[in-house]
Amino acid sequence: MKPVKELTLPRNNRQLVWTALRASRESWVTLAALSEQADVKSRTVYMYLQALIAAGYVAVETAADRCKLYRLTKDAGVDAPRLRPDGTEATPKNTEIIWRTIKIMHTFTLDSLTAHVRMTHEVQREWVKKYVISLLAAGYLGKRSREDYVLLHNTGSQAPQLLNIREVYDPNLKQIMLREVPDYE
Repeated sequence: MKPVKELTLPRNNRQLVWTALRASRESWVTLAALSEQADVKSRTVYMYLQALIAAGYVAVETAADRCKLYRLTKDAGVDAPRLRPDGTEATPKNTEIIWRTIKIMHTFTLDSLTAHVRMTHEVQREWVKKYVISLLAAGYLGKRSREDYVLLHNTGSQAPQLLNIREVYDPNLKQIMLREVPDYE
């Protein structure tokens, strides 16, 4: 697989804030320091911190100068927790569920993959097909037969994302792996 050259990569502000928190886990940090370290707007950092506090991942303390200080108290690993504003866990995206199922099954048909995903989540077969075809075009999957697909490249826990109908972004490699550019000639 060869990555596409020089494209603007999507920013995951939640992940940037989480990474900054993990890097500072041994000390108390201010909102401004986290915002600067993550290169994310203070308001965005504040909103995510509130969800992390509600979920029990972060403790907050008020310093003598009334400045609030934050510290990571529960480390969930490299991937940032996906939380609603009230701190409850957000529902995983379809791509995350399909990717996780592909990694478990390794070899599958569209129908078997759709059936496995539907055991726990609602998903349309057409969406599964679109995602599988994009992963095939990007080189993540191969074909064993007319109907059988096989996982070729498991690049990590985060699901490759469809940035638009014809782009596939892998957050593990931080690269766009497929980009079809229309021919205007």
